[in-house]
Amino acid sequence: MAISTNEQVINSFLYGRNARGLNLFSRDNALYSYNLKIAEWTSSGVIVYDFTATGGDFYSMTTSQHVGLIKRQVKPSSIMLPEAARHAGLIA
Repeated sequence: MAISTNEQVINSFLYGRNARGLNLFSRDNALYSYNLKIAEWTSSGVIVYDFTATGGDFYSMTTSQHVGLIKRQVKPSSIMLPEAARHAGLIA
């Protein structure tokens, strides 16, 4: 698989395709920053896990940038705080 830009990886994820960038990749209907799942497709649509300082669960500057890219592509109701996602059993 060729290396894609972050924008190409985001678009591939939104269209249900696998893609790989340097530290961002989509695989099997999920989007990962490094090995941290930051978004996924569910039966209700896309959910983005807000791993940023404002989301209350900062991981890294690069991950925050990746989350910011996907957040701009989805409606606000698709964004979930990681704490709520853990409570719902969506992420570990």
